[in-house]
Amino acid sequence: MTAQRPQCAVCNLGGHLDDELITETDDTRAVIVVVRHVPAQVCDRCGTTTVTDEVAEELARIADAQQGNAVSGTVVVDFDQKQIAAAG
Repeated sequence: MTAQRPQCAVCNLGGHLDDELITETDDTRAVIVVVRHVPAQVCDRCGTTTVTDEVAEELARIADAQQGNAVSGTVVVDFDQKQIAAAG
């Protein structure tokens, strides 16, 4: 028996959420930070993506930490899920 996937709370299309790795971009600061391999849930109908509070906090921490590290104004980093496990 397969586990039932959660339904999307955003769309009215009957979409279900799938666990995926996405790329998030923070361009609200002086340096644009691109974070790859971010764990998220993505609706298979409307495409809405959601992340947990822990992932969102880690993304903000990464963006803050990278502000002095770009030569060209953009930094690309990989998301490290171990950071969340260590913090929790």
